[in-house]
Order: sequence, then structure tokens, then C-alpha cells
Amino acid sequence: MSNINQPSNDIKGIIRTMTIIHYAFCASILIFGLIIFYSVERVSINFADTEDLFFYLVPFLAIMGAVVGRFLFQNNLKNIHEKPTLKEKLGSYQSAILIRTAMIEGPGFLGIVAFMITGNQLFLIISAVLLVYLFLLRPTTSTIIEDLNLKTEEEREFRKAMT
Repeated sequence: MSNINQPSNDIKGIIRTMTIIHYAFCASILIFGLIIFYSVERVSINFADTEDLFFYLVPFLAIMGAVVGRFLFQNNLKNIHEKPTLKEKLGSYQSAILIRTAMIEGPGFLGIVAFMITGNQLFLIISAVLLVYLFLLRPTTSTIIEDLNLKTEEEREFRKAMT
């Protein structure tokens, strides 16, 4: 005997998993950043240390991570529209979100590590900006519907699953 609500439960489970994973990524950056912030003794903001490789590497990778993450996300969205079912679209969407999130999380961690090594708060500020950006990219019902460009029937099924 099959459960009639199975597709609805699957969709809700995918969204719940996406949300938990997203918040876990955000929390990992936040917690690691706080631990390192409170463990580093010599702290300063230094915009003049052009001899430090991190001075160029951290901002460059932060920008590239955000840009490449967005590019890869948009590329993955193009392929998602061809999927026949909403469940398959959401599964692929989850993968696209994970890739975009990882592209932002990596430079975020690098900034924290650079701060740990140098004590320069500039790197921690960059990581904090990346964290805020990442938090703003969290999957919500409206962003999922918009990103996936759901057809009327798919949107109805999605909204029904979310209730």
C-alpha cells in the first residue's frame, strides 16, 4: 500500500534538506570565525601590507568565488528546466545550490585562516561579507519558484507540498 502524500513529502523533505544544509554552511563559517577571532591575540586592520600574499589573494578569491558560483548556478539552472518532474528539478536545484554555496564558503574560510595567520581583520571582514551574502542566498519558497521558473501546475504542486 503506497502513501498518497509521498510526492508531497518528498518535495518537503528536499526543501528541508536544502535549508538545513544551507544554514549548516553559514553556521560553520560563523562558528569558525568566532573561534578564531577570540583566539587571535594581535589584531589590527592593515590596508598597507602589500607584501602579504593574502592581501591580494583573499579579496580576489572572494570576488571570484561569488562570480564563478553565480555563473555555475545559472548554468545549472538552464539544465534543470529540461527535467520532467518537480522532484527531479528540486534534486538538481539542490546540487546547484551546493556548488554555489561551496564557491562562497571556500574563500570565506580562507579569509578566516588568513586572519588567523596575520591578525589582519581585513580578512575577517571579507569573510563576514561573504557570510552575509551567503545567508541572503538562502533558498526560500519564492526564490525556488523564481529560479526554477515553474509551470503553473508545478508551482501549485510545490506550494501544496510546502503547506
